[in-house]
Amino acid sequence: MKNTMIHTELLCKSFVSDGEVNNVIKNMTLDIKKGDFTVIMGSSGSGKSTLLYLLSGMDEVTSGKVELEGKNLTGLKEKQLADIRKEKMGFVFQAINLVPDLNIYENVASPTYKNGKSRSENANKITKLLETMELTQHEKKYPNQLSGGQKQRVAICRALVNDPEILFADEPTGALNSAQGKNVLDTFTSIHEAGQSIVMVTHDLKAALRGNRIIYLKDGRVDGDLRLEDYEENQKEEREKEVYRFLKERGW
Repeated sequence: MKNTMIHTELLCKSFVSDGEVNNVIKNMTLDIKKGDFTVIMGSSGSGKSTLLYLLSGMDEVTSGKVELEGKNLTGLKEKQLADIRKEKMGFVFQAINLVPDLNIYENVASPTYKNGKSRSENANKITKLLETMELTQHEKKYPNQLSGGQKQRVAICRALVNDPEILFADEPTGALNSAQGKNVLDTFTSIHEAGQSIVMVTHDLKAALRGNRIIYLKDGRVDGDLRLEDYEENQKEEREKEVYRFLKERGW
């Protein structure tokens, strides 16, 4: 039985716009398990990205609570949350946001500043990640010299350099073409097979197939929860039918 990594209880998030309250996440109680590749889906406005930001402590809850490994994140000061994010979490976004004036090696190294490890430990980790992502030959280049897929793989290296317990990804293939997207998804599959916990928001069926759990949101609530075996390329067609059926039943 997998351990619960993140637990939410009666989680709510509301925004006020033009004097009206918009309830984006509504009384959500949810467990995210260690070692899972959890995919969050739903139509536009269903609360996907909002939920991701709440789970990671990047946004404040309106009410309810979020716990990470039993520690309540709700009400912590920003400095405390920043320390937890740095120590335990990695982030990959659609907007890749590499630092243009740093080369690829330096971009990956940037989160290691004051991480408590020796320079040689950090250097070994960076080298290993660049090798794994097939980026070694590009480490002296700058972001504007790489393709979109290569830049996203650099961003994944940067997110993994401090060995996060959980990786959050918000539409990580949204700005990539199909070949670049597949390359990035293969990377996610590989690190999940190695034990990495992942929570990914996506609107893309091909990306969703990589998860072993799909949570479907509708109007700020969980409308469906599908469990799958770990991804196997040779079972892709059967998996696609199962996931598509699940999504279609929910009006996707």
